[in-house]
Amino acid sequence: MLSLIRNVSLLVLALATGVSFATALPTLWGGHLGGATLRFHMMASGAVVTMLPVYAVVRLLQRNRGAQGSMLEISVFRALLVMGVATIATMFVCMLPIASTDTMHELVELHGWFGFVLAALVALSVWIAVKMRAERSSSGHAAT
Repeated sequence: MLSLIRNVSLLVLALATGVSFATALPTLWGGHLGGATLRFHMMASGAVVTMLPVYAVVRLLQRNRGAQGSMLEISVFRALLVMGVATIATMFVCMLPIASTDTMHELVELHGWFGFVLAALVALSVWIAVKMRAERSSSGHAAT
């Protein structure tokens, strides 16, 4: 059951991050988010904010039950959590009445860069998950 939750949460995380990435691409060329693009970005972000903790908790539960992972997998997982929290936190702080306008502009800029790194880490996590599944299938072990 934990494997199913882990896989589904990673799938939803990957899809939502993909939408967030695609909607944020215009910012790389000096554009900004607005209208429907911003709405889709925010909807996908809600899924990321929900699924990242689910994925993290399930991964940690599996690790407590003896599931092993490669050094690459563990490092990517840790980086995913750090970048996920950093991406979420930068936008969250902008929503609080504590940051000046200049600080908000800096936080939004950081949010974008952290988000692009998060997208790469999610893609790498999916690649690792698929690779590990293929290795387990080829070695004849049941999926865990």
